[in-house]
Amino acid sequence: MYDRVVDSVVLIEAGEQAGTGFVFQRPDSVVTALHVVDDVDAIVVETSHGERIPAKVLSYSRQYDLALLQLERIPEEVRPLEPQRSARVGERVAVVGHPFSKLARSVPQLRGLLNWSMSEGIVGAVSGSWLQTDAAVNPGNSGGPVVNERGQVLGVVSSRLRDAQDIGMISRIVRAEELLEHLDLGAPPRRVVRFDKLEFGFLVQWGSSRATGVSVGAGARLYRHFPVQARVGYLNGSLSPSEATVLSSELQRMTSELSVGYALEVTSRLTLSAQLGAALARDRRTDTSLRVDPSAGCAAPPCLVSGEVLRQTDVSWPWWPLLGLAADVGPLRLGYALQWGGVRSEPSLHRVLIAVIF
Repeated sequence: MYDRVVDSVVLIEAGEQAGTGFVFQRPDSVVTALHVVDDVDAIVVETSHGERIPAKVLSYSRQYDLALLQLERIPEEVRPLEPQRSARVGERVAVVGHPFSKLARSVPQLRGLLNWSMSEGIVGAVSGSWLQTDAAVNPGNSGGPVVNERGQVLGVVSSRLRDAQDIGMISRIVRAEELLEHLDLGAPPRRVVRFDKLEFGFLVQWGSSRATGVSVGAGARLYRHFPVQARVGYLNGSLSPSEATVLSSELQRMTSELSVGYALEVTSRLTLSAQLGAALARDRRTDTSLRVDPSAGCAAPPCLVSGEVLRQTDVSWPWWPLLGLAADVGPLRLGYALQWGGVRSEPSLHRVLIAVIF
């Protein structure tokens, strides 16, 4: 069965995502899960013989998580899988696909494994549009075929229930056949705006002032790659005394940032981004100084002089153009920004952010 099926199964690379698909009905048509190819810039299909072919979405069903792709050219030595529209509980099935596909390329010990691999189980339940199976389903299997012992395809891998053991959700092949009736549907519309991650972080600023504090932020993505980020924070620190009579200068700063940038997803757990924006602050500066009565004399030391401690508070609203870099590593965000004072009288500042994102 595996030998009959394997050459019909393909690896799909869609942006930073990877999934599985299979040739169906026509040698230039591939069925996969919609979430594998949804809202991506380019799709490349790789056959088991190493042939790489660009593809585009012809039709899709968001309800059943299905997409039909058309290849730019017909691949060699492939044949469409035969559909089987009926299924019964307890029937033995197999899943062929590419679980954790990218690991096979980055970890030498896994080369030759994972891609075009098979797991088996049974049909656990049947409904009008879905099947349930206990065959192993992992990230990268999405879009792959679920086949019976004769190599006929029963359905398309959609997802595994989170926190569940051995429960894979399969869209029945009859729903994939319906896509052939709507070839004029085209690809799903690209999402212009999507909400990005929230963050809670620790800020450090230094330059003409030294301050530390906390911040919260939120953002959105434009066309996946262009983040818009807003952040507010509260910092405490100190400033260099402006006069010799000033003993200390304390700083309380409410800061806000707004930036736009470009984000590059290097891996599923690493995203690098560059930002350009502006930072606005409300600075409350408190100077502490000692004023001595100059009329007090001292005949012989030690002696006492008359004086008083003075506190003077000033409030200002400085702003800076901002140029920053950030790296999202799993649940952490590490960022650096230069708040440049070259276009104004404000001195430049450096800012470091360490945050948790969710």
